[in-house]
Amino acid sequence: MDPTIWNTLPEELLDHILTFISLETLLNLRSTCKRFDSLFLSPSFISNNNPSQHFPSFLLLAHPHFGPNRFAVYDSLHGRRWRNFHLPISTFLPRSTITAGGASSTLLASSKGILCFSRPSSPSSFLVCNLLTRSNRVVKFPNYPFPTESLTLIPTRSSGYKIFAICRGSGISSRSSFVYDSALHCWHQGEAIASNLRSNNRREEGVIHGSSLYFSTVDPYSIVRYDLEQRKWDDGAQSITGRLSFMRLVGDGELKMYLIAGVAAAQSILTGLKIWELNDGRNWVELGDLPREMCRKFAAVCYHNYERVNCLWHEGMIFVCCYTWPEILWYDVLAGEWGWLPKCPLLPQKKGNSCGFTWFSVVPQLYTLV
Repeated sequence: MDPTIWNTLPEELLDHILTFISLETLLNLRSTCKRFDSLFLSPSFISNNNPSQHFPSFLLLAHPHFGPNRFAVYDSLHGRRWRNFHLPISTFLPRSTITAGGASSTLLASSKGILCFSRPSSPSSFLVCNLLTRSNRVVKFPNYPFPTESLTLIPTRSSGYKIFAICRGSGISSRSSFVYDSALHCWHQGEAIASNLRSNNRREEGVIHGSSLYFSTVDPYSIVRYDLEQRKWDDGAQSITGRLSFMRLVGDGELKMYLIAGVAAAQSILTGLKIWELNDGRNWVELGDLPREMCRKFAAVCYHNYERVNCLWHEGMIFVCCYTWPEILWYDVLAGEWGWLPKCPLLPQKKGNSCGFTWFSVVPQLYTLV
């Protein structure tokens, strides 16, 4: 098209045309001119856009082979396929904010379209950004050092977010909870965590359900609740009976919460994997049972390293992944079907680099303010 025609198009009409362009193309356009770079802040673009329709969700895979600040992208809506490109972190953030003295930012957590990074230029703060608008905010730690053991991003109904962090102190039993509120721009410290409430996975995030966060624990297996409004832990833990190899929780961020557990025989050998859904706020109803052949493969993948197993929720599906394996197991909640995502083609075919597979769910949102 003649460039002069583009120059004479009304801004509202151009914004309407651009809402039909794929997310990948829009991200590439942003570096071509200031107009496209500020596109996601345009009122006419936002009013014409349906985020769930025009901004597809995707999974990000981080691995040392890709190099620092680069991700492989799995398109979970358009054909369910790997995209044949690396997504650099500079897509989300200005380059000056992601490197310092040779150190690089690390993606720590994601929720909807919000991403939380470490900040090498200032080790006493996080960097939170919105994928689409490229807006970002530096969130300073409530104190320093701030050794976080668990970090959870929680979108709020007021188009903001909260950060929940479990921080370990100098003592073995000294663990505290902190909550950052983006609306107030401040941290609040909650009560100390009982020493017997140990997380069974250092990267496991809390699951939001109602106004509380839920965590799974071990020794014994149980579920504990943190009330975000009262900023306190529930005194009563819900025990989970049965012989298990591991246990994880996931949720849709609203009304649904699911429990994923490896069923064990003697010596904690995995013999099954099941999914339960929380019903009536207290009872767990069995939802899915992994087929035997797939369970054998999953057991071989984990090789008894169940502390390396992570689970995440993404667009109606539960993903079960292992830090030491490039494939990821999925369960479609609505269809009741199991399957394996194929190995990312950007990974080398040769053996090696068998650790460091870290997955994130990204569901872009225009309206979340950081």
